[in-house]
Amino acid sequence: MTKPNLSEITDTYSLILCDIWGVVHNGNNIYPEAVNTLLAYLEAGGNICLITNAPRRSDAIRDYLLNMGVAPDICNTIVSSGDCSYAWLSSIVDRPLFHIGPEKDNSLFVGLDLKKVNEFECLECICTGFFNEYIESISDYQKILETLLERGIVIHCANPDLYVNKGSVRLPCAGLIAQSYSQMGGKVVYFGKPHHYIYDLALETANQSMRKTVSKDSILAIGDGLNTDIAGASNFGIDSFFIINGVHEAEFKKNNDTSEIDIESVRDYISKYYTKIAVPKFVMNSLNLL
Repeated sequence: MTKPNLSEITDTYSLILCDIWGVVHNGNNIYPEAVNTLLAYLEAGGNICLITNAPRRSDAIRDYLLNMGVAPDICNTIVSSGDCSYAWLSSIVDRPLFHIGPEKDNSLFVGLDLKKVNEFECLECICTGFFNEYIESISDYQKILETLLERGIVIHCANPDLYVNKGSVRLPCAGLIAQSYSQMGGKVVYFGKPHHYIYDLALETANQSMRKTVSKDSILAIGDGLNTDIAGASNFGIDSFFIINGVHEAEFKKNNDTSEIDIESVRDYISKYYTKIAVPKFVMNSLNLL
């Protein structure tokens, strides 16, 4: 595990699978250094596929990024957990669906003739997040989950993330509800990182965009989530680049208060507490290779 330079990345990897939230922006503002690094990689001949656990389709995510000020060239190829979820939703249009999540995620259902019902009447369930992540906690979902469990309903999780940092505020995600349901004995199907389906779709989409087939040894995954981005890369058999100052920032803060990274302590921490994933090949506080 090392701190890389841009030429090392461009010389070794022809495709980057780059996480968005925590790497390119923090939910409020973009990270200019990350955007400029990705643009420099593109200018050197590389290819980028943004890969995200956002429970919205890629077109909506592209519009969101462009509105934030992310350079258009970076947003050409996007694969989301929402894209994976949409494929499943398209297959169950004749079955009543219970949606756990905020109204802002309703764009996921555009173009589908779905019958939405409550937890007592559904045959299918999709979770995109908390109804209101700013004021609710996981305990607010206990009765809903008990009802679904009693009825034997499978929860399909459209965002496996447990938490996300929006600026300085830590917010719960759909993965926390799914995790709780699984711990209760319920069955959960996950769309998104770290599961294979989103990586298969990302590689297929990137290959179509590039009009060539890329081997796994020339793919680098960049992300801030050890349980999602780094674990997903490990599961998929590709190298990873861990960004510290994202969702795990508080865990490493005591070791990284300065601009210098204690790489050995980061390696030891990951090896101790995240034993099921391969140690990332690269690590930096933020994505800034310029």
